[in-house]
Amino acid sequence: MYKPGGDGPHRNVILPPEIQERCVQLGVTSLSDTQMDEEQEREIVHEVERENQVQRPPPVLPATHRVDPQVRDFIRYGEFPTRSTVFIPAFHTLDNTSTPFPERNTWSRDLLVTRDFSTTVRCKSEDKYDDYLRPVNWIISATIRSQPPRRLAVILSPFEVNTLLQDIRRSKYVHLHIYTPRVTQAMRPCDDLRLHSIPPLPRTWSPPELLIPQLNLFAGQLYLPNYPIYLQLCRFLGVYARDLEHEDEMVDGDGFIAPERRPQAAAMSPFQESPVPSLKGLIAMRRKGMEFLRTHLGRVLQGRLLTDGPEDFGA
Repeated sequence: MYKPGGDGPHRNVILPPEIQERCVQLGVTSLSDTQMDEEQEREIVHEVERENQVQRPPPVLPATHRVDPQVRDFIRYGEFPTRSTVFIPAFHTLDNTSTPFPERNTWSRDLLVTRDFSTTVRCKSEDKYDDYLRPVNWIISATIRSQPPRRLAVILSPFEVNTLLQDIRRSKYVHLHIYTPRVTQAMRPCDDLRLHSIPPLPRTWSPPELLIPQLNLFAGQLYLPNYPIYLQLCRFLGVYARDLEHEDEMVDGDGFIAPERRPQAAAMSPFQESPVPSLKGLIAMRRKGMEFLRTHLGRVLQGRLLTDGPEDFGA
């Protein structure tokens, strides 16, 4: 590469007159057997070799799907049993995980899941279901005749929806809604349950507003639509927000305000102890190891404040 003319030694090298004259000026009188040594200086950087090892959940047998007669009767005739092991309050199903909710009865008993939705694998009673939580995608809403009337939201499994779809189409008592939690800020929210419904919704229909925040938390929604909804969530959870900055409350490290220290504006929270650790565990199980601390909900659960501006909620 550095020797003129080829690979072998060069005893009679003929150079252009200009180059030959320049060589004489530099004192180079002969180019016979000329070879140039290449010197290289390398700096060795020691890199740590990393190899990701995916730790998958242990192999277990899947549970056998079944459609309970109570679910079918609820869809066909609007009959909802007063006491049932088929319709389970949503947050009660987290008792078999590593993050149970100590005040589970504080959450609404009108947000329900079916037994087939909550049962995904065959595990022993002492085993944890952290790796086998079913995502929330299918919800039926109904109004139960009672005093006062109850607005229910029941989460179904895909198997139940597929089996009972024709009954749902003909039902006069329930509506099936497509739902998915908003896990990126670019996603459009569908928690108003109007994205797609079977049968079509009447014009007078309205979503069960009291259940939507709890549905979003249970499903693992990470982003909030606007600042007022953020304040409502903080008031429900009993955590500090900017609208309380002139109050003389004492705030815990996670942002929770104990009942005896709550100002009047935060008195609507039903929680006596902080739900933040349990919610962190639930979202971590939903995300399956993916980072979420920089999202709206992640910042709320860290005790960080959101602002009513484009940096948090866009234009």
